[in-house]
Amino acid sequence: MTALLEPDSSVVVADAADLRAAIAGALERAGCTFDELADQARSGDFNSIQARLAWVAIGDLYDVDLDSAY
Repeated sequence: MTALLEPDSSVVVADAADLRAAIAGALERAGCTFDELADQARSGDFNSIQARLAWVAIGDLYDVDLDSAY
């Protein structure tokens, strides 16, 4: 679960739809699929800085069943 502290002290929690949107955006910017990105991470050889940044941002969500986890 990902949360964001708002200025008024309320907490906004990312749901599965929010995480899917974040994943889709990161992969679009990286120009690859999640499997391709995971392969790049395993080898340590990223195709671009965008791919490396995408892995940092969303790598923990690889192979996570968002419907069950969130």
